[in-house]
Amino acid sequence: MPTLIDRLLAEHVTLKRLVRLLDGEMSLRAAPCAPDIALLIDALYYLTRFPDVSHHMIEDRIVERLLAKHALPASFGHEVEAQHAALFRQGRELLLDLEAAVREENMSQELVAIHIREYARLLQRNMDVEEAILFPTAVRRLNGDDFRAIALPDVYGQQDPLLQTPVDERFAQLRRVIANEAGRGCGGDDL
Repeated sequence: MPTLIDRLLAEHVTLKRLVRLLDGEMSLRAAPCAPDIALLIDALYYLTRFPDVSHHMIEDRIVERLLAKHALPASFGHEVEAQHAALFRQGRELLLDLEAAVREENMSQELVAIHIREYARLLQRNMDVEEAILFPTAVRRLNGDDFRAIALPDVYGQQDPLLQTPVDERFAQLRRVIANEAGRGCGGDDL
């Protein structure tokens, strides 16, 4: 069922655009009066609500299937799962840190910017590894029954909120910015 892998790859395209935004200038604007603060919050909210609870769970199921078939080194499978766990933990911590920085409490805006960049780079490394090893191995070694079991509705049913039409109002601005970053967005909203 390459369509599952195709879907994950399409989601990676969106995630990579978001990584470029977070790893760039946006992460430096964690100040309460910064013009992009709402966008930064929406980006982190999206990352903790979609990839962490749906996208990575599907990838973890792929890892489990491949490990059960001895088609993947256990150390590699565990590394992918550990990256997902780290992203989950760091994403939630970042939202709390960002809130503290915006309220000018006990978190410096500079430290939040560093943590956002670290998070973005971990997400990029995770996608690079999956695209180089996990997905090609899945296409070669898993069959239709495997993909059907992986894509059970409890996980696969959640659509990427940035790819939905119409896009959720909460993510409309984020979608426009990502589309613009891709060079397609001169007034459009193509992802």
